[in-house]
Amino acid sequence: MMGKSEKQKQLTFTSLENLSQWEGLPIVPEDSIYAALGRDEEVFRDELFADAYAQVGHPSKSPAFLCKVMVLQFLDNCSDREAEDRARYDLRWKRALGIGLGEAGFDYSTLSKFRTRLLLFRKERTVFAAILEKAAAHGFLTGEQVTQIMDSTFTIGAAAVQDTYRLIRNAIRKLLHSLNRRTNPEDRQLFTGLKLDYQDRKKPDIDWDNAEAREALLNDLVADAQKVLALTATLRLTEIEQKLRDTLVRVTYQDIEPRAEGDGVVIKKGVAKDRIISTVDPEMRHGRKSASRTFNGYKTHIAMEQESEFISAVEVTPGNVHDGEVAKDLIDQQPEELKPDKMIGDTCYGTGPVRKDMAERHIEVLAPVAEGRNAGGLFKKADFQIDLKAETCFCPAGQKAVKIRRDHKTQELKAFDFAPAQCQNCPLKDQCISNKKGYRSIPVHPYERYLQEGRKQQETPAFKAEYRQHRPAVERKQAEMVRHGVRKARYFGLAKVRLQMFFVTAAVNYKLFVKKLQEQAAALKNQVTSPGISVAT
Repeated sequence: MMGKSEKQKQLTFTSLENLSQWEGLPIVPEDSIYAALGRDEEVFRDELFADAYAQVGHPSKSPAFLCKVMVLQFLDNCSDREAEDRARYDLRWKRALGIGLGEAGFDYSTLSKFRTRLLLFRKERTVFAAILEKAAAHGFLTGEQVTQIMDSTFTIGAAAVQDTYRLIRNAIRKLLHSLNRRTNPEDRQLFTGLKLDYQDRKKPDIDWDNAEAREALLNDLVADAQKVLALTATLRLTEIEQKLRDTLVRVTYQDIEPRAEGDGVVIKKGVAKDRIISTVDPEMRHGRKSASRTFNGYKTHIAMEQESEFISAVEVTPGNVHDGEVAKDLIDQQPEELKPDKMIGDTCYGTGPVRKDMAERHIEVLAPVAEGRNAGGLFKKADFQIDLKAETCFCPAGQKAVKIRRDHKTQELKAFDFAPAQCQNCPLKDQCISNKKGYRSIPVHPYERYLQEGRKQQETPAFKAEYRQHRPAVERKQAEMVRHGVRKARYFGLAKVRLQMFFVTAAVNYKLFVKKLQEQAAALKNQVTSPGISVAT
């Protein structure tokens, strides 16, 4: 049964209200975020979580109270155990949570159970949404001509990255451990006779500097994995067992290839696409934030309203997901009244698919189009004049392409080809072609129309001025999020990391909400004391 916050508690000797000042100063300033949390009964309401609790039974800890604790955790960037300590001895937390000097507050284990309940009943974004709702009610979110800025930042996963040997070994051990819980002794006896012992967690005792020893271990691991997979193919597996088996399939084959000569397998060169990097958190991925900056974990994507700077949408993906793929998800998760009319982003959001998705949602895109680079400083595609309606293409020398290629199935325009005679006799040949064919081909992107519109737009002074002025704002917001815990995942799994980021952004938004409330109150007070002066002045 859901416990409720005690809104009107009888004052006692240990109540914080009895110690309102210390040496003439308030113990917890009224304009602090802790005092604001203590007064807040609009955003943090127990009834928001009523459908996640039974109607009978022993009362739980108030969900509104625990949500305040979780917001405080990310405001002060502390762990569950430290949060329990803060509630016991930190007067600021006591004021925010409404607990007396002699009250302990809560046990840290309550937070883990509460997070599980939030995920189970899909309540992870409730507080985040409630803050935005109240911000809109107070007029802090504009209702018309909204512009949102999108970007992502990396979140390092909580699990350690594992090599191929450890991945396969741990995946086998996890599946065997789950199957050994079965009551049917025949199921447990299926997996005898494996080459290695998977009860022992220790690293295999081999000479790791010896390539032959490493290869022999790899082949033993793969042989055991294949045997386990073959035996489990005919078993009726639970949902958890099936997930463990699927993980074993992926990690067994993602990094290996047959030996060039003879039997057996070896580790192949390169990194497999969408490679699993940990059996502890199989949803983590290798990610790249730039050409020289890599990370392992997740990406946290946000959409921020340009004028108010409230974060209006949050999404978390594995680290290898392209930023542009998440743009439509950020839009679609927002209520209709908060969706933007314009979206600003970097080149990741200037792609054809993103522009098409936004056009379908009647949203203008303000993002540069990434241009491919030609080796040797040759003419780029943008240097050619392409008319999709007339289906013509002119090169920098004024020559018109003589051949049009189309897709065999869809008959859509695929490329323009110039004739060899045109290119070989051209005075600009050395600046245009370097291939053996002796002529230039210009491919036509499936989203070429949207890309052309983007290229034309980004050359205008209005685009350059607006982009230069507003794009950096989202990076400042991300820097603030880093201070409150966005850089490092606290939990394993995409769902739990997503919950973490909803509360990180809730904490960031709540700071801004309280600041704007104070500014609004100050403006109204100034308007009352100075009737002849408008609030804008």
